[in-house]
Amino acid sequence: MREIGFTSKVFTPDSIVGQLSGGERQGVALARAIYNKADLIVMDEPTTALSLTETEKVFRFVRAVRAGGRSVLFIGHNIHHVFDIAERFVVMDRGTVALQATKEEVGTAERLIAYMERLAHPQGIEIPPSPGHRPEAAA
Repeated sequence: MREIGFTSKVFTPDSIVGQLSGGERQGVALARAIYNKADLIVMDEPTTALSLTETEKVFRFVRAVRAGGRSVLFIGHNIHHVFDIAERFVVMDRGTVALQATKEEVGTAERLIAYMERLAHPQGIEIPPSPGHRPEAAA
């Protein structure tokens, strides 16, 4: 656990996993993957409900795993988190692969988000008027 940045003094090898925080539980799962020398580590929403500090620990872990020659499948909805640590992207739409691209091909997180918005709303997004908006005053 110390190897991946979890340094809590109350966290020991004898700790009961069910009594740990969400971040500590995530750390246990990551430590098991390291210990078992997994070639592929699947992380489904690993930063959900984590503090900023714990989230950064997860990102450091992903970078370290990749530097060690192993692969990480990072599934997430926070595109900025995913974009910062990913090399390749696969966007799925209702069970179908809608996009496969490298970070270089995508360019920016904003471009990836714009693609996903167009995919989700091909007819465009109707923005409702603000509560105080009067259409006749806009003319």
